[in-house]
Amino acid sequence: MVSVGIGLFPVAGAFAAEKGDACTMLHKADVEVAFAPRKFDSGKPGFAVKSSPTRAAVTSCTFTSQGGTTKETVTITLGVRRAPSDATGTTPEAAKAGAIQLNATPIKVDGLGKGAYMMKLGDSIQLNVFRGKREWLIFGGRARALDNAAVLAGLMQIAQATLAR
Repeated sequence: MVSVGIGLFPVAGAFAAEKGDACTMLHKADVEVAFAPRKFDSGKPGFAVKSSPTRAAVTSCTFTSQGGTTKETVTITLGVRRAPSDATGTTPEAAKAGAIQLNATPIKVDGLGKGAYMMKLGDSIQLNVFRGKREWLIFGGRARALDNAAVLAGLMQIAQATLAR
């Protein structure tokens, strides 16, 4: 399972999906194209935190490949943090500082906007993308049968498709 690293744990009794929730943003077809020839489930919502005037809305969605052995399984997760105002948004600098506290090394990624970076966290790859001052998208991937470069390439492909919407 991929930890999206946004500083929250699953919330029991998660709130209903809000506009722009993770499962609405990330499409099964994009995941399947990026990690072909694997077929994936339809995506399962994870934790959700409803927004307030001072608290960001947070949602997650996980797609898991079907069939094969546990070693061949690919798990893709999108975590979305949407702040209610520019002032409550997370900057790339603050997110990178949090990554360093987790003993991860943020590495700049080009082509996905200002502040985009990736990091290896345990046995998963995490791609962090920022859209404006309010939206932080965290694409996570775990695939024991693929090398890190292949996982990152797939995550970049689904990030580009998601950002284009």
